[in-house]
Amino acid sequence: MARGLSREQSKEKNQKKSQGQNKGNTEGLTPQQRAERDAAAMAAKKAAKDAQRAALAASSEEGAAAVAAEEARKAKQRQAAKDRSLSNSNPLLAKAAKKAGR
Repeated sequence: MARGLSREQSKEKNQKKSQGQNKGNTEGLTPQQRAERDAAAMAAKKAAKDAQRAALAASSEEGAAAVAAEEARKAKQRQAAKDRSLSNSNPLLAKAAKKAGR
């Protein structure tokens, strides 16, 4: 009998503990609505970043050089990611492409 009582007490304790926890979608939005909201937020963030980049490029030659350097760094990262993806999917093809000087 003691095990049963202990089990019930533990069960009640866990129920009280889990009542305060938020789980799942508490905003009342459908996945479609959440995706639209997130897309709008990301678009606004991108527009602000683009405006900041344009202002920096227009401010001086140093700013334009900094923007160009950042773009070059990002292009290099994208190319490295492509190369890694190719290497992971087909190592022989990646080796041949690297040897060809691509």
